[in-house]
Amino acid sequence: MLIGHGTFTPGQGHELEGTFTLTQRPDGVLMKASMDFFFDGSPGPGWALSRGVPSDRDDPLTRQFAAETDFLRLACNQPIRGPHSGLIRPSIDIDAFDTLFLWCYSIPFILGVGKITRTDR
Repeated sequence: MLIGHGTFTPGQGHELEGTFTLTQRPDGVLMKASMDFFFDGSPGPGWALSRGVPSDRDDPLTRQFAAETDFLRLACNQPIRGPHSGLIRPSIDIDAFDTLFLWCYSIPFILGVGKITRTDR
């Protein structure tokens, strides 16, 4: 069942395009990026969840969310195009978060965000 969707917004100095969907499954929530997804690359990028739109890479809460909700790492230092997906484990309460964000795990940095728009369940 579709539980949310959104559009990506790039972080400072990066290119990030496309949309995403969140679909509830028995084994977790599937995040799926659109066919037109594009990210210009960075060292150690990965997806996480946040409460509110993270804007400060030094914010302890942003770093905590990145560590606790890390669910999909991407290829390092190369552009990424096209659809991809990752499973958010069931132990993460998706309802507690309202933003998907792309975080640089090698050099802490916010690479982009996507505000989650909830669908009626």
